[in-house]
Amino acid sequence: MPELVRDHTVHAIYHKTPMFLPLCDFSVADIREEEVLSPIFAKFQPEMVLHLAGITAVSHALAITEDDVKAINVTASGTLAKLSQKFSAKIIYTSTDLVYSGSEGGMVKEDGKLEPLSLYASTKLEGEAAVRESTNDFLILRLALMYGFSKGKVKSFFQEAYNKVKSGQKVVLFNDQYRSSLSVLDAARMMKKLITSQHAYKLLNFGSAERTSRAQLFSRFVQKAGLDERLLEIRSLKEFPNLPQVEDVSLDVSILVSMGITPMPVEKSIDETVKNLPNS
Repeated sequence: MPELVRDHTVHAIYHKTPMFLPLCDFSVADIREEEVLSPIFAKFQPEMVLHLAGITAVSHALAITEDDVKAINVTASGTLAKLSQKFSAKIIYTSTDLVYSGSEGGMVKEDGKLEPLSLYASTKLEGEAAVRESTNDFLILRLALMYGFSKGKVKSFFQEAYNKVKSGQKVVLFNDQYRSSLSVLDAARMMKKLITSQHAYKLLNFGSAERTSRAQLFSRFVQKAGLDERLLEIRSLKEFPNLPQVEDVSLDVSILVSMGITPMPVEKSIDETVKNLPNS
């Protein structure tokens, strides 16, 4: 987050994917190892810990063992929260919209029914509990589906789909799964404003204010980017019973908006994403 680095003293931790930003120090650490994290906390005495690490998608969770997913998403989250409490730092933990039940009509409020349908989602919810149990000073953000481009090794569905369409391959998109998809660029701006705001909330939905299907969102992007729309294969999620049948986890973000943190309209976010297409 270049904007955070410009305005705050930031010390980042990475494990295998370095993200070198100007004026930002880094440590290499595995967040599963408390004995490595503890001296880092002791040295830098953070006021706030922004916990963005973890296994971050359903498919990524299936690529490793269940024990490893739990160690990273649950145990390590509790460790970071415990260290935050020890050093009087507030921790912001990024969870997921997939902890909600997708069968209640969407635009879910923060007190909506919880029903994770995948190992990824269930461990993120367990991570929330680990944070709550380990510190009194926390904020849990239930993030919507993110779209845009990453400089790291792990690519989102959006970026993988873009690479496929760009190279002439077909992409399957669901027209009956709804989210409050948020661009990574807008999310960074919103996160910066949230970090510096004064509030007493412990849990917030964090997404756009609009309900869109993956097919709607990516089709609009492809059209604006001048890519071949014929490569988009629009299907129903119900045709893939092996996948978690999450129908509608669009988010009610009215509390976030009431704090003066207003997501950019999706149409403008897509325009901004197109302007920031990767070079390769």
